[in-house]
Amino acid sequence: MRTTLDDLRQIMGSQRFWGSTIRLAVLISAGVAILLIAFTALLVLLPLALIVGLGLKLYIRRRLRRARSQSSIQVIDGEYTIIDRQ
Repeated sequence: MRTTLDDLRQIMGSQRFWGSTIRLAVLISAGVAILLIAFTALLVLLPLALIVGLGLKLYIRRRLRRARSQSSIQVIDGEYTIIDRQ
C-alpha cells in the first residue's frame, strides 16, 4: 500500500505542488466571481441611478416652475403681534 501511494505521488507530482495549485485556482475563481458581481452591479445600478437622477431633476424643475408661476398670484397675508417685555 505504501509503495502504491509513493508511486502515485511520483506520477502526479508532489503534494506541495497540487496544494498550491488548488489554492491558486480557488483564488483566481474568487477574484473572477468578485469582478463579475462588481461588473453586473455596475451595469444594473449605474443606469438606474442615472434614470432616478434625471427623473428627480425633471420633477424639481417642474415644481419650481409651478411655484414660480403661483408666486405672482398668491400673496402671503399674516398678522403679527409685537410683545414688548420690560
